[in-house]
Amino acid sequence: MSELKLQQCRLDGRYDVLDCLGRGSYSEVYVARDAAAQEGAPSLVVIKALNTHLQGMPDPELERTLVENFRNEAIALDRVRHPNIISRLGHGTAIDLSGRTFHYLVLEYLSGGDLQALVLRRPLPLDGALFYLEQVCKGLAHAHQHGVIHRDIKPQNLLLTADQHTIKIADFGVAKIEAAEGAITRVGTDVYAAPEHHPLAVTGPLDTASLTRPRPVQLTPAADVYSLAKTTYMVLTGESPRRFSQKPITQLPQEFAPQAWANYVLRVLERATQTNPLKRQQTVEEFWRELRDATMAQTLPLRRPDGGVAGPGEPDEGGHGNGPGPRGFTPAPPPAPTFDRVARAANDAGRHRFVVPISESAPPAAVKEFADGPDHTARQRADATERDYPERRPASGGRASRVPPRLRKWGVALLLLLAFSGMLYATFRYVRAVRGGETQQQRQAGGAPANKTGTVGSEFVTTTDVNLRKGPDPSYAKVGVAEVGSTVRVLQVNGKWFQVEVVEHGRAKSDPDSEDTGWVNSTLLKTKS
Repeated sequence: MSELKLQQCRLDGRYDVLDCLGRGSYSEVYVARDAAAQEGAPSLVVIKALNTHLQGMPDPELERTLVENFRNEAIALDRVRHPNIISRLGHGTAIDLSGRTFHYLVLEYLSGGDLQALVLRRPLPLDGALFYLEQVCKGLAHAHQHGVIHRDIKPQNLLLTADQHTIKIADFGVAKIEAAEGAITRVGTDVYAAPEHHPLAVTGPLDTASLTRPRPVQLTPAADVYSLAKTTYMVLTGESPRRFSQKPITQLPQEFAPQAWANYVLRVLERATQTNPLKRQQTVEEFWRELRDATMAQTLPLRRPDGGVAGPGEPDEGGHGNGPGPRGFTPAPPPAPTFDRVARAANDAGRHRFVVPISESAPPAAVKEFADGPDHTARQRADATERDYPERRPASGGRASRVPPRLRKWGVALLLLLAFSGMLYATFRYVRAVRGGETQQQRQAGGAPANKTGTVGSEFVTTTDVNLRKGPDPSYAKVGVAEVGSTVRVLQVNGKWFQVEVVEHGRAKSDPDSEDTGWVNSTLLKTKS
């Protein structure tokens, strides 16, 4: 075993390697500080270094394969950039302190640990587990849409941010790019890998039935669906699916049997882990929809008068079944109210009836594909229940008048336009009133009009001793004085401030060296008669 010598050194002139986070079969992972990180950007990064000699001297073919897989990981990460997939920040080739050449990737540092460690440390409630699984489904579906199949989905490769609110898929080292290209190689992790690329798969006794069974000619997203289902089992139960290695999941741990969702979730996982890829959900989106629907709240059984619980399908005193029934069962709606039945009978004779299912499970179209937090399931149930009910009709026999959508849109646009026009008019009136008030004040004070282009070149008389300043504001330095009764000529205007030149002083200058040009407040001037 020959490890790279990288600790306490600077890589590529910018990455200060701090510590080794772990080693795999042919790679070493370090945490480093980016000395060139921009202000506000994370300074800690991960250096994933390829070490082809970690297990001894490799043969040339194995070394070429390892380098090719490392290159493919960089390509895959660039192709599938997504908030729920780890980001590649850079890559390169370097020489360690012992003089050995190696390739490396620079990845974002996720300090929240992996999902397996989190689940083993504290079991997650159902909503919490779905919150993380939903994010994994988002990222994995995005990867599939861009032609990348991960092939090693497992809880250890699902990393968390520091606040443990965001999860990201990592380790695309054995990812398959462009599923239609090349033969299916056997990679992955024993417990989670799909049979079609399982690393330990061996040829068994001749199965004559398999001769006519459809076989996959290429790797499909169903391979990741298989691994995702095994991961879901671990996240929900806290147990490794080791006893189901290369086999469908057919049972949940005994302690989960009382859960209302257990049987429904088991059916989803069992389908997703079928040996034949064609029998699984074919997309991650399909798997997520089934898993989400399977965890919806079920109808609770009614209590008997004697305190017992009526079993599924067993009638109560009224002769009605009390169990939740099969998944998707819709109970009969209650009788319609009769207070206006006679009045409506004639008008309803030719009207089509609406059948409204009364179910806590929302139809797929009525529920968002993905939510934003651990409490998304409860919100979906409430929203779906509200949407399941139709609009109330008027009590009279006539139909409620409905405005065509196109006309309604035009009406809304017209109202917005009128409101905007009213705001503009009100603003105009307000500004006009304010300016009118200022002009009136100036006239009463005998001051000069402000902001008039015709004012430039005009002559005015100072009504008091006026300071000449360097700029159009009292904060500017004083450069001279125009004594009371001085005649000044306007050079330029800036609001209420005029730049003037003293044509004739009202009395002798107290400072002969002071300037005769500067800025004055126009309210201290009056028109020359």
